[in-house]
Amino acid sequence: MKQLYLIILTGFLSSPAVFAQSPARHQSRLYAEVGALASSTDRTPFWLRANQYGSIPLSAPFGTLRVGLAGTVLISDTTTGRYRTRPQRAWTLQYQAEAVGNAGKSSQLLLPEGYVKVMHRGIELVAGRRREVIGLVDSTLSSGSYAWSGNALPIPKVQFGTRGFVPLGRRGWLSINGFIAHGWYAKTWYLRHSFLHQKSLLFRIGKPTATLRFYAGINHNVQWGGQSDYIDPKFAVNGKLPGRLADFPNVLFAIRTNGLNNDRLTSFDYVNLYGNHLGSIDFGGELRFPAVNVFLYHQHAFDDVTGMFFKNLPDGLSGIRLRNNRPGAAGFQLHEVLLEFLTTLSQSGPTLYQTNKPWKGADNYFNNSQYREGWTYQDRVIGTPFLTRRQDIQAAYQNSSDWAIVNNRVQVFHAALRATVAKQMDLRVKVSYSRNYGIPEVFLAGTPKQLSTWVQVGFPLRWLGGSYLTAALSVDAGQLYDNAAGGLIGLSKTIWQK
Repeated sequence: MKQLYLIILTGFLSSPAVFAQSPARHQSRLYAEVGALASSTDRTPFWLRANQYGSIPLSAPFGTLRVGLAGTVLISDTTTGRYRTRPQRAWTLQYQAEAVGNAGKSSQLLLPEGYVKVMHRGIELVAGRRREVIGLVDSTLSSGSYAWSGNALPIPKVQFGTRGFVPLGRRGWLSINGFIAHGWYAKTWYLRHSFLHQKSLLFRIGKPTATLRFYAGINHNVQWGGQSDYIDPKFAVNGKLPGRLADFPNVLFAIRTNGLNNDRLTSFDYVNLYGNHLGSIDFGGELRFPAVNVFLYHQHAFDDVTGMFFKNLPDGLSGIRLRNNRPGAAGFQLHEVLLEFLTTLSQSGPTLYQTNKPWKGADNYFNNSQYREGWTYQDRVIGTPFLTRRQDIQAAYQNSSDWAIVNNRVQVFHAALRATVAKQMDLRVKVSYSRNYGIPEVFLAGTPKQLSTWVQVGFPLRWLGGSYLTAALSVDAGQLYDNAAGGLIGLSKTIWQK
């Protein structure tokens, strides 16, 4: 399957059809950013590293250099034929590659983005690694989408789906936004050759111009397949987890077929489905007035079938965003305000086996007995960063259990805003307060409390023929993380653009 990904990516880049059209409108941009981070401790404060697609080191201080190339190629000839009268239906290719080099206690070279995308009307095919946030959530100020937040380095994958919401029918009162993807996990000390299956389907009721619109849908993620020399024999036959093409329907539809008669499977595979399934069932509503846009959403968390049947209510992420459509021209212009509440305390019950209840509890979010590294990629949690790994918290709590995620029962209160100061300075603020309970049946002593804050300003400069300066300050105060104050400063510039 990895060879298939390489063939598709190479084909997109080398296809003569991409560049042979006349005229072929090609827009591209080369950009760079240089920056540095310092902290009062050797740990990077929470909001300087969280939801940064794994590109910010956990240890401080460090210097960073970011270089990227992005472009769009109009494949179809819009001067003749049907595309002349309907240019919106033209075939378009988009690409982006970005490299990040960090130098500090340990140096690293990362590729947070490297993809090629072909678009036609309302659909797209993407191959590579791409920044994205999945689910109904505010993508700018949020504490992080529950299952896929942008906290980890993007997983390389091939994805086919819609370009945002696409109307069904001419009236446009019902629209869909969906995709299906296949991805590849990197090899780790524990596991190799495992895959990602991912799909999302969201519905929107209400025309694009409607004052009131409703949203509902599901986001489903599965880590499946793979081989490990360290996995417990009761969880895998000869260290191999089901990862053949014949196993894929069980992953795709989350069903059990032929499990009891398959000598490649264990009873764990049959009872718990093939792979590590998790995601969210999303609901939302939007009120759009001339002066303000109000967006409410809830991502209901699920980690197994009990969550799918809402036995773990009210677990999930709830939020409200207010967007000011008339900020005015004053010295302080408020654009957006966001409030969120994340709770994961229920987990379908406090214990695995429960008295007087036909279902199991202790869902143990982001942990899995077969995939012992949990819902992580390249040493970062893939979902909300408030469900924390052992290595990310104070040493006093790191040995509370042998699971990868030692804190998945949390309550988080999050507030954020975006504004413009003095007509050109962009201001963003995040304040998060959490109560951290550990995992089911293994509690963190004293229920540590944590306050994490972040303030960022950015404004254009005339230096170097035009550049953009960003400065951020973050403070951690509490019992879960080391108390720290840190700052990040960066200077970015578009080197050339055509």
